Amino acid sequence: MQFGSYFLFWLIIITIPIILAPIFLLFLEKKKIKEALQQTYSWLKERSQKIYIDKAHVKKPKIVAELKPELQLDRVEVTTFPIGTFTSPRAGLLFFLPRNYFSISGTKDIESPIKFIITGRDPMSATIAWSEYKQGFETGDPVFDRRYMVKGEDFEEIPKILSDSKFRSYILRIYDLIKFEVRGNRHISFSVKCNPDMKSVENSILAMKRIIEILSETS
Repeated sequence: MQFGSYFLFWLIIITIPIILAPIFLLFLEKKKIKEALQQTYSWLKERSQKIYIDKAHVKKPKIVAELKPELQLDRVEVTTFPIGTFTSPRAGLLFFLPRNYFSISGTKDIESPIKFIITGRDPMSATIAWSEYKQGFETGDPVFDRRYMVKGEDFEEIPKILSDSKFRSYILRIYDLIKFEVRGNRHISFSVKCNPDMKSVENSILAMKRIIEILSETS
């Protein structure tokens, strides 16, 4: 009887951290996302003509900003994008939890046929950011080319953009980049999936701005 009570006691001691660890990790993730959204909102507010939070989806609020002319973009939206990942806390236990990334979209009302995508070389980025583009591009920058793959349609402006050191520096400063995609037609649409932090949002928008500047210079 005493052995049974002793065994039950230690079983409870061992089980409690296993049960609470995923809850604690989810709490930290939620707190991190909230802080990142607040910082992003503050940064965008200083650079916007109009900004608001779209709460159509309560669990997934979206920051919508109409930017000032100096940032070149007409509109930017920032929200979250969940991806299931395996998380291993220090205790050595493995949990499958959704990790939230930022989804950043931008638009510019100019006509261009440009279409390309930059993805990380890790398997997760390559899978999530799969695209139909077949032609590959390299920048000649060994650091950039080791970290990212670039695919797109045959368009003479893509090498000009990729050879621009400012543009590459902005991309390199987007933490945990899954994809940076540009789709042109009657207007240009940008789509970025990356780590949820304000600096990655800033560098994503600056990279979009730089593309518009390069296209304007060559048109």
